[in-house]
Amino acid sequence: MNHDTNHNHNKMNHDTKILIVGAGAFGTSTAYHLAQRGYTSIRVLDRYAPPSCEAASTDISKVIRSDYNEPLYARLGVEAIEAWQTSELFQGLYHVPGWVLSAKQLSVPFVRGSVETSAALGVRGIEELTPDQVRRRFPMVTGTLDGWNINVWNPTAGWANSGEALNRMARAAQDKGVEFISGDAGFCRRLIMSSTNPKHAEEDGQREQLSQSRCTGVITHDGTTHLADVVVVAAGAWTPSLVDVQAQLTAKGHAVAHIQLSRAERQRYADMPILDNLELGYFFPPGADGVFKMAHSQFVTNTRRDPHSGIRTSIPHTFLAHPADDLPLEIEATMRTNLRRVLPDLADRPFSYTRLCWDADTADRHFLITPHPSHSGLFFATGGSAHGFKFMPVLGRYVVDMLEGSLAPDMADAWAWKPARRLGKNLAHLDPDTELADLSGWRGRRKRERYQAKI
Repeated sequence: MNHDTNHNHNKMNHDTKILIVGAGAFGTSTAYHLAQRGYTSIRVLDRYAPPSCEAASTDISKVIRSDYNEPLYARLGVEAIEAWQTSELFQGLYHVPGWVLSAKQLSVPFVRGSVETSAALGVRGIEELTPDQVRRRFPMVTGTLDGWNINVWNPTAGWANSGEALNRMARAAQDKGVEFISGDAGFCRRLIMSSTNPKHAEEDGQREQLSQSRCTGVITHDGTTHLADVVVVAAGAWTPSLVDVQAQLTAKGHAVAHIQLSRAERQRYADMPILDNLELGYFFPPGADGVFKMAHSQFVTNTRRDPHSGIRTSIPHTFLAHPADDLPLEIEATMRTNLRRVLPDLADRPFSYTRLCWDADTADRHFLITPHPSHSGLFFATGGSAHGFKFMPVLGRYVVDMLEGSLAPDMADAWAWKPARRLGKNLAHLDPDTELADLSGWRGRRKRERYQAKI
């Protein structure tokens, strides 16, 4: 390593006090890789103990793939898959049934682009299938597959038990000396900004004041002040309501549901691949416990004003924080229609578990891994945009590069602070978002339907 990297803009030393806000995939991977590199004062704050139950990653399964139309993520995907396959940390958590990536209309260019990028990277075995060929190859798929207008089979894609992976990475970080703080003492309420130029602070021009401030820590729900030299906000969907990110991030939730299969059904669906239509939902093969998982591919937002920060933005509404609520009726109906197109035998089965899974989306789906342009000491590692988890084994390495000022230029550029982000080209998930308040039946639905009695 040359000497220049030791004199980068952040002057990081191994005893630099580092505070990470959020213990999801981004925060946990960052903490782990900081400890790997010899940093000794790392504290991670989250409202919940690891694996944080509100993190998007805390789930029974997430897709692990490398087929992207964006070479940066295709390359990172290949690197992450290598870690999923070989790292002792994730032993037994990674499964490769292959997947069928499909689209109805809006996401067709994304699927086509993914095929080209994969071919360029030398991924083998990729082929386009008609709906008839999908049904022949996977006999458990008995639906009409209407709207499955382009279908690409990739035998190298799989899934990981993401909640357990997050749990193991957090434990490994703790073993390396990282401190995790949860409860009200880990529930970050606001960042502490100190003006480094008092002359400007007296002026009305708030912009000048902003450009002269330093982030020195956070205050948590119980009133504790946590001071640090470096603050990394990795709060996922909660980021835009905690700190003004100039509309670069939007908290979006997508609906997830589980169906408990019988032993016979478990065998019937055991060899199913992941089936993902970017506009009509996705379906996972059952795990060892016979739980079948499906998700809705359209997103909801929940725009309101945060009482602590005063920021008006989309703020996650979860069933953990609001246990009487459940899926909006329109979303459940659409999910069942989508399921009927693929696996009609399961379409009317009761859901054994439901969730709105929230992530922070950027317009171009690039992550936000960057210093804040006008608050020194403040950094971001967020913007998973519904595709971040798969990179968890390696992601923190690049966040640490960013903190040390040595991130590769193409990554620094892709993940930079850019307030006027334009919608990227050929993206997955282009359906318009729906406001939660415009949907019906979700408020108090669990109470009304006495879900517990059914389960």
